[in-house]
Amino acid sequence: MGVSSKAGPARKLVIWRDSVSAGDDCDAPHALQLDLGGNETLQEIIDRLVSANYLASISGGRATWIFEAGSRPLAVIAQQWPQARALVDAAQGYAQFVDARGECHFNFKYWCQADPERVFACLREGKPLPDKYA
Repeated sequence: MGVSSKAGPARKLVIWRDSVSAGDDCDAPHALQLDLGGNETLQEIIDRLVSANYLASISGGRATWIFEAGSRPLAVIAQQWPQARALVDAAQGYAQFVDARGECHFNFKYWCQADPERVFACLREGKPLPDKYA
């Protein structure tokens, strides 16, 4: 997957996503490495990955994803939403998440078909997430 680089020091961005089904496990682990410049924003990264169909779609069209850096939730992406909803300032660059080796690790956590509005509200308010299997 190509992502254009912008000015700034090059970084390796490592992205993971959970599997959505046993059939999806055939391609696991779902790791992707991107070389980026130093100025890409979180929103640009999310938009590129979503538009490149990195996240698995499910039948019924109701997959909910939590975009994280480590264990810190940054955004909620729902298959039925036109755009991700950020929990942080999505216009900020990703550089604050770069480790000492110059790498950055992001994860898309699959939260099944849980109501994305409720998932977003729980994360924003610091409350426990709804059961992803309910």
